[in-house]
Amino acid sequence: MRLPTPPGLIRRFWARHPRLADILLAGVYFVPMAIALTVDSILGAGVPQGMLLRGALIVTAVTVALLFRRRAPRLVLAIAALGMVAGFADYGQGQVLPVLLALYAVAVYRDVPTAWVGFGASALLGGLSAWINDGVSLLPWAAVASQVAIMMLAATLIGVNVGNGKRYVAALVDLAAQLAAERDQQAQLARVSERARIAREMHDIVAHSLSVMVALADGAHAIAPKNPERSREAMLEVAAAGRSSMHEMRRLLGVLTEDPETGAAGRQGGRDRREPAAVPAPLAPQPGTEQLVELVESFRSAKLPIRLEQNGRGPNNAGVQLTIYRIVQESLTNVLRYSDSPTIVTVRIVATSERVEVVVADNGLRHSPAPSQGSGRGIIGLQERVALYGGTLEAGPAANRGWRVTGTMVFDPEEKA
Repeated sequence: MRLPTPPGLIRRFWARHPRLADILLAGVYFVPMAIALTVDSILGAGVPQGMLLRGALIVTAVTVALLFRRRAPRLVLAIAALGMVAGFADYGQGQVLPVLLALYAVAVYRDVPTAWVGFGASALLGGLSAWINDGVSLLPWAAVASQVAIMMLAATLIGVNVGNGKRYVAALVDLAAQLAAERDQQAQLARVSERARIAREMHDIVAHSLSVMVALADGAHAIAPKNPERSREAMLEVAAAGRSSMHEMRRLLGVLTEDPETGAAGRQGGRDRREPAAVPAPLAPQPGTEQLVELVESFRSAKLPIRLEQNGRGPNNAGVQLTIYRIVQESLTNVLRYSDSPTIVTVRIVATSERVEVVVADNGLRHSPAPSQGSGRGIIGLQERVALYGGTLEAGPAANRGWRVTGTMVFDPEEKA
């Protein structure tokens, strides 16, 4: 895209010194008028002193007003117009230059409608003043009034053109600033959303793995004196669960530290360049419904009696599958941590073309020992996951005994694929 030519040296100088420009413009009006008044006072025989004093006051007032043409252009226009009327009354010719400068200032520093209203009022005042001064002589009046109106029209048109350009550029700059702010806000929201997603994933991984490892370690400790072989097998399962959780955490955290250009994990500052590059974290798909059997088996190894029921063809959407997996994982983790001696834990998944329902229920007594007291973040995270797919999740005591978690997601048939 071709950009406009940047301002030159002179334009940049006047843009940096607006007060100097106002003083020079006011001087362009004041100096000739002061010279004319001085000549009239010295050489003008028969010129009343009152007229000279009134003229000096008007010139001074208009000059001072021109210094504020940027801040109060409408007031400056009113003062300049009154000075023009007084000039016609005293000298037979109006002081048009201040009116032209004021009309330009109104168009540039206020708005276009105000500039046209000021033009109409100024042209009307100029015409009436010339008419009163020339009496009923039509031809001289028309010549003076038309010249004044044409000059005012030219000043107004130039001001409108310059003012519209300034306002257009200011609008573009404001729009660019808004877009930049929205971009930064979107980036910040994306970072917050990603952090929340990672926090949910970390919670699910750590809570599940540690709960299974604690249960297996307790079981191994309990049976160690009577059956060392089974205790040894339980500890091997503890190690397997730990390695699995570490593998999943490395995969999750590897996405954060991977260099998109090299594909390797980022290096810390000050690291020796000769040190071999770290092995990038292995990448793998997120778990889904196909991994539910493996998940259930890991809990069964912790002596949790689970019955898995799957009805219907599950959704192919990877996000929905991950949500189903996390619902089952978090629910079974809570059963392992808080349920006392459940005899049956039912995991039921019912899927149709438009909805999927996940129910995890147990019949154990609920308890919350201090070391295992949860923060409720897991259920909140599940509710956020389900809400992404227009669903709801409820968790609470079952009708007779135990605890029940029910998650429902509704989607269009196209989204299911």
